[in-house]
Amino acid sequence: MRPAIFFDCDGVLNQEPGGHGVLVPDDIRLIPGAGAAVRAAREAGYLAIIVTNRAQVAKGFVSLAGLETIFGRLRQLLAEDGGIVDAIYFCPHHPERTSGGAPDFQIACECRKPGTLLLRRAIADFDIDVARSVLIGDSLRDIGAGRAMGLASYGVRTGFACRDVERYPDRAPPVPERMFADVGAAVAFCVTHPAKHGQAGLPD
Repeated sequence: MRPAIFFDCDGVLNQEPGGHGVLVPDDIRLIPGAGAAVRAAREAGYLAIIVTNRAQVAKGFVSLAGLETIFGRLRQLLAEDGGIVDAIYFCPHHPERTSGGAPDFQIACECRKPGTLLLRRAIADFDIDVARSVLIGDSLRDIGAGRAMGLASYGVRTGFACRDVERYPDRAPPVPERMFADVGAAVAFCVTHPAKHGQAGLPD
């Protein structure tokens, strides 16, 4: 069994674009150091796996074919700094019915984070050691999914910076075990302190 670092996409590896999100490949702008962070993760023996919500498909802004071109551009930019991604798992769904959307994808599902189906699929496909694995996200939805799977779940101060507490109006939001300036700092900690994964309350 191998450990993995699960990366959210927008706000972690690439800049959070706002609006309707990333709609075309040219919308991808990497967070500085993202490619090097993915490279460092893999050099340390981690699988590098992206798990991302892509409601743009359900809302009719992006086709599945268009999404593949977006992911291709992301892979290309990360690889320019040696950051090779092992797999991308995405959720194309959204529960709201909107005009102009894609009805087949406008459903409630288990894969839209904080649902855990994307993580469960990746863990099964790659025989991942959960106890030695980590999730890095900028949203509390990411943190909720990771913690539900028993993963060490770290936040970054880029993107939403895990401040999206409005997503949890009726219950306490999930809390990142640690916060880091960006994905590079988060991966550096994972690589240099593997025994401390999952231990809350450690000093920054």
